[in-house]
Amino acid sequence: MPAMDGVTVSFNGLNYLRPEILLDFVSISHAALHSVTPVALLYSSVGVLQQVDLRRLPVDVTGRVVYPISSLKLPALRGKLIINAQSRRLKFLENLVANSAEDNIHGLQVLGLALEFTFAQSS
Repeated sequence: MPAMDGVTVSFNGLNYLRPEILLDFVSISHAALHSVTPVALLYSSVGVLQQVDLRRLPVDVTGRVVYPISSLKLPALRGKLIINAQSRRLKFLENLVANSAEDNIHGLQVLGLALEFTFAQSS
């Protein structure tokens, strides 16, 4: 995804959409958005930036989609990607969930979600 001041945070060559920010499709491209693929979550723990890769499953941009995001490597990191094709906007909502007493998420903060965009080819 493109770098945008105040909207994304960069790490290891990827730009991550910050949580809770409503992003208009026009900010990404004027072409028709076909699908969105979650790539990685960026998080910090005790001030150290880290990322965790996600399964790259494209989400079709049709209607209103609420796509759950989680990682097998760090199950306490969860989120939702909300895609609203009608209003032409998307939003990332982060959440930290302690699945058991062993899951220590103290000091852990989700900073963003890296996305890849696929645009429809105009004929």
